[in-house]
Parts: sequence; C-alpha cells; structure tokens
Amino acid sequence: MPLARGMQFGRLMSDLPQWWNAEIAAAWTRSRDAAISDWKIRGDRSSSVDAEGVEHALAFGHGARSAYSQLVTWDAVAPHLRADWIQLGNVGTASWDRVVPIIEHEWLRAAGPGGDASPDVSNT
Repeated sequence: MPLARGMQFGRLMSDLPQWWNAEIAAAWTRSRDAAISDWKIRGDRSSSVDAEGVEHALAFGHGARSAYSQLVTWDAVAPHLRADWIQLGNVGTASWDRVVPIIEHEWLRAAGPGGDASPDVSNT
C-alpha cells in the first residue's frame, strides 16, 4: 500500500479505495478514537468482526461520507460502497454482509456533530 494514501489496515485491506486521499486520511485520523468509542457504545454487540476489521470498516464508512458527499441517503450510497468494498477483495470475516452495519453506522455518525467527515473542515 502506498504510504501517501494514509493509514494501514493490516491483513484486511490490500489497498485503499481509489477515493481515499490525504484529506480523508486526515479527517479519519482526527475522528478515529471517537468513531471507535461510539461503535463500542452504540454498535452491534453481536458482530463477529474482530477489532481490526471493525476499525477498517469504520474508516471506510467515515471516508465514504466525504468521497460520496453528493449521495445523501444510505440507500443511494450503499450500492457504490458495496462495489468498492468488494473490489478491494474483502471476503470472509470482512465480507460486505458482515461489515455493512459497521460501515453504515460510521457513515451516518460522520455526518453528525463532531463527525469530521468533510475533507475541508478546519481543525479550529
């Protein structure tokens, strides 16, 4: 994975989506701890996805909020995200069906107060 594209996701992500950029990576870095904390409080406790997979899916959902900002409903954006996720080769415990609730959770949270999904949000 090219270092310029941002963070590493270990074994679950062979590469980042084509829309991942430095601004999205910076927004994710600012929001990572809040996103993980929010998932631990509000997320689906029955999820069989491990911690690394959860973080990967949260980052993907967070970045997708900026990358697909013109799509304002989950129903509109979900088919695009599903295609992107599958194109990255995520299978098994990281398959779309297993992570979609995590991705949706962060996609929705990222648009809320303190979500920081917009790449042009200043850190003031």
